[in-house]
Amino acid sequence: MRYGSMRRTLAAASAATMAGAALVVAGSGVAAAAPVTATASDKGMTGIRTVSNSTPVYGETVTVTTELRRSGSNAWLAYWVKDHHPDCFEYVENSLEWTVGGKTYNEGNAGDDVTVGADFLEINPWAANSWIPPVVATADYVVNCDAGAISSGGMSWDSTWFSLIPPAGGEVNKSALGPTINVQRKGTSVFLHAPTSPQAGQTVTLSVDTTNIPDGSQITFTVDGQPVGTGTVSGNSATLPWTPTTAGTKTVRASFAQTATHGGSQSGERIVTVSPTNVNSNVTVDVAGTPKVGQSSQVTATVTPEGAGGTVVFKDNGTVIGDAIVDASGNASIGWIPTVAGQRTIDAEFSGRPGVNPSSNGVPVTVAEADPNQVATTTVLDPIATSPAGEPITLTATVSTNAPGGTVTFYDGSTVIGTAPVGAGGVATFEWTPTTDGVRTVRAEFSGEGVNLASAGTAQAIITPAVEDPEDPTDPGTPGGNSGSAGSLTGSLGGENASGSLGSLGS
Repeated sequence: MRYGSMRRTLAAASAATMAGAALVVAGSGVAAAAPVTATASDKGMTGIRTVSNSTPVYGETVTVTTELRRSGSNAWLAYWVKDHHPDCFEYVENSLEWTVGGKTYNEGNAGDDVTVGADFLEINPWAANSWIPPVVATADYVVNCDAGAISSGGMSWDSTWFSLIPPAGGEVNKSALGPTINVQRKGTSVFLHAPTSPQAGQTVTLSVDTTNIPDGSQITFTVDGQPVGTGTVSGNSATLPWTPTTAGTKTVRASFAQTATHGGSQSGERIVTVSPTNVNSNVTVDVAGTPKVGQSSQVTATVTPEGAGGTVVFKDNGTVIGDAIVDASGNASIGWIPTVAGQRTIDAEFSGRPGVNPSSNGVPVTVAEADPNQVATTTVLDPIATSPAGEPITLTATVSTNAPGGTVTFYDGSTVIGTAPVGAGGVATFEWTPTTDGVRTVRAEFSGEGVNLASAGTAQAIITPAVEDPEDPTDPGTPGGNSGSAGSLTGSLGGENASGSLGSLGS
């Protein structure tokens, strides 16, 4: 195979016995959509060019099939065949494949018969031999074109007459043959995080997580409908420092403007309360009774000044065991099932709320051993993949008993999601469909069964908004690059009863 001017030798083939050659540009991830075909005839041949997807989305992969057949007498032969593609088609390396005389070739075994150029693929048989059509080839391309209608390229060939008195053959240039495809914009989404306890005159960071938005793109942040600045996307996120000048309730949003290749999207509204000044808070922690391995104990955090709002995250020796929202009395509580006896420290970390600063505190506790005839267990909640709101998520908890019996109750914070029986292998599953976006702490709590004690485990879930597909993915849209310069796909047929051979793709 040649990239530019490099050639390698491939054995010649017999023109008399080669039934055809195929050049196929194929690739992974081809979208399931209707193919589209364009056809042209000249110099005794018919060129047929098919794109696997007539409406690809920016960044998707399509397969282009180029086929050359006789349109008249069986005496017509092909010297070479070339497939042309626009600059915005990115060839997928090593995807080129074709068939000659019943044999299939690719870039690894084609030798000098193939050239891969910047905007063409060429098959050209070794030693100026010719082929008996049909010639068929496939290859894969990543579509990096602007949205809208665009010609997918075309093909060219050189034909001759296998006779003492030939009609006129020669080169045919159909580099603009097409077919035309209609490129769609790629859908995007923007997830806006709520700023933590903003105060008038104090700078906080507005931040977003993005989906399918290219690095370097700009995210516009607005407060009460007025732009306050932009942040640059890098690694699927963008930030903007924001200093509110007045106290009160603010509506914050973030948006990405539509481009030639990507659809626009905007986040949901974040209703933010900006406080004039913050007061310090204090947290006290209480663990009810005498904690014991495998038994649930109530852990309560009390925040002062009292008032609803904010979240308390509870930790056992630094490991998160759950979280709860602070109620109007300033209290937040969870059930805690110790798994290890001895001295422990239970911490409560208050997130703060408008007008009240965050704080934390801890309390030492002594956990008693389980009864001698009881067996301590552990419950492990599988990691939860980041998912959009409205999409079902399968929660999976594994109890160390490895045996059926008992139940596992799943919680979103302090809210019960559902309960599932523990099956074979100690596994319990439950399908959860979150309805709102945000960062959650999910807890799985095993009830205990027989001599097996209760236990619990947690995992974090990041719930994003659903991806917004553009309402009009093509208008306005500027077609992508023009079709590339013509190369040539050629092949050879040797003498009778010889095996098939593909020629070279020239530089």
